[in-house]
Amino acid sequence: MIKVIIFDLDGTLYKSKGIAEKFAQAAYYTLSKFKNIPLDDAQKLIEEKRQQIEKEYSDSVPQTLILNSFGISTESWHKENIDFFDPRDYLTEDEKLKKSLNGLKKYYRLAILTNNNRIQTERTLAALRLNDLFDRVYTYNSFKLLKPNPEFFQKVVEDLNVEPEACFFVGDRNSVDLEPAKKLGMLTCKVKGPEDIYDLSIE
Repeated sequence: MIKVIIFDLDGTLYKSKGIAEKFAQAAYYTLSKFKNIPLDDAQKLIEEKRQQIEKEYSDSVPQTLILNSFGISTESWHKENIDFFDPRDYLTEDEKLKKSLNGLKKYYRLAILTNNNRIQTERTLAALRLNDLFDRVYTYNSFKLLKPNPEFFQKVVEDLNVEPEACFFVGDRNSVDLEPAKKLGMLTCKVKGPEDIYDLSIE
């Protein structure tokens, strides 16, 4: 029996070209700053590395993992993107999503599992007016872990005090979100964005 629905955040509970562009620009800026190279060179290096890693993942790759591959710590990256932009400038309330989540909350506990940092996650949920709908919000700051590391998923299950089989994971990327959840024993659902959650049913 499903007791908890766990949602990815970025690309799942919202879609925003503006935010995607800002994350990319922040990544270029961060690499340029830490490696002391021109911004154009940083962009080229990141996009080349993205193509390389995406062949391995067969999916879009988090900016965090790309920057980690250049020796930039997750903490440094998060500090830079927090200062670089605010998601609240790009997002507004999604009434259909909020209604759907309110309906699901009547029957299940709701949680978020994201590679994003706590501050950007709180800003995003505030912009979407979803702050009070989730029983737990797990970010990188929760355990200093990143998806697709299976330990991240395991610690979330333990903290929720449920078996993996009692969890239903909703995300937009197979290799980062769904495959690790499925291997642990969770049921999973791939979505392309919030519109796929409006009529989400748990079977």
